[in-house]
Amino acid sequence: MNEQPIKPEAETGDQFRLRPLDCLSREERLHELEPPPPLPAVTIPAATPFQFTVFDVMVVMIGVAGGLAGGTWMPSDIFAAILGLVTLLGLALIHFFPPESHFARLLWGTLVLAYIVAVGAAIFKGN
Repeated sequence: MNEQPIKPEAETGDQFRLRPLDCLSREERLHELEPPPPLPAVTIPAATPFQFTVFDVMVVMIGVAGGLAGGTWMPSDIFAAILGLVTLLGLALIHFFPPESHFARLLWGTLVLAYIVAVGAAIFKGN
């Protein structure tokens, strides 16, 4: 284990010279870009309103309650059949006069939901 320390034989000052730049410096590049190019205008979309309100939920809840409560007024299968006929007539009206307001669409959806709930109640109640 006879190691000798590494000794430089010559001065290394001349061996490590920096080469001249072959591209523009940062300052020259920034000066070239003055003034900066304009960025395209970005439009920020407006926030979308809520899809439903508490009033909408209350109207749907009334439809579900009506679909379930109809079975106490009369036999549930007869109530589901009557509500099915009303929904069918409503479908004919919707075909010729489509609902344009939010409230009209909500009432139509509530009627369909009440019919589905009444049919489900008639199936599970088993009158």
